[in-house]
Amino acid sequence: MDRKLNALFLFTAVVIFITAANTSQQWNILLGVLLATLFSFSAFVFRGLSLDGMFSAIVIGTFTFGLGGWKLAGLLLLFFLSSVIISDRSKWRAENISQSARRGGLQVWANGFWLVVFLICGTVFNTPVFFVGAIAVIATATADTWATELGSRTPEHTYLITNFEHVKPGTDGGVSIKGTTAGFVAATMISGVSVYVFSLHFSVFILIFGAAVLGCLFDSYLGALFQQNKRSVTLPVINEEIAFSNNLVNTISTGIGGVLAIILKLFFA
Repeated sequence: MDRKLNALFLFTAVVIFITAANTSQQWNILLGVLLATLFSFSAFVFRGLSLDGMFSAIVIGTFTFGLGGWKLAGLLLLFFLSSVIISDRSKWRAENISQSARRGGLQVWANGFWLVVFLICGTVFNTPVFFVGAIAVIATATADTWATELGSRTPEHTYLITNFEHVKPGTDGGVSIKGTTAGFVAATMISGVSVYVFSLHFSVFILIFGAAVLGCLFDSYLGALFQQNKRSVTLPVINEEIAFSNNLVNTISTGIGGVLAIILKLFFA
């Protein structure tokens, strides 16, 4: 699936490049390809990304820098580096790091799909509110990653978000004080940095922070509702059953965070 997404959005990038209104945007896209390739290859070499993850990161990085500029690309880099730093690498043997330690293509797209979609919409319709949604996607992904990584290692009690039943740390849908606090801190970090670098009003900080926190909590809710119970959903019309994997839950939650930020920006900021 990740390879299909790579092909689809690469084609979209070519179309945007050809139809760009000015050469400045074309140069940004070309520079985005170069920088995204260099960074993604470095992440692959240092075992942060799998091969498929590297190609997916190149596509997402190209759109982020090409359409969002270096400031948005910096936010995305902050998300990735902070996520790598807080990952529990102590569990991996240095002499035999498994493939699971690398982020795969689907994992990369789970956090970056809606970022790319909002950037394309903002460029095509020339509507800045979509860029606020793109920032909120990054904030939601960062909050969820921090909450998951740090919350799963907490010695404190962890509770299922739906009924507050006591569960083991790392359980899908489980929340803890440490994990929730980490999510709040991550949302604050991305929201604060984005308001500073983009010179946004404080109200935008509040709405991005709120959307990111709600998106993170919604991720836990979906995990408790579907992943914990091994439930699936049958799509109407095509009558196809879809299992709720962690990647799908992440995709939905980041999309919720971005959409909430857009709605809040339109009506309240």
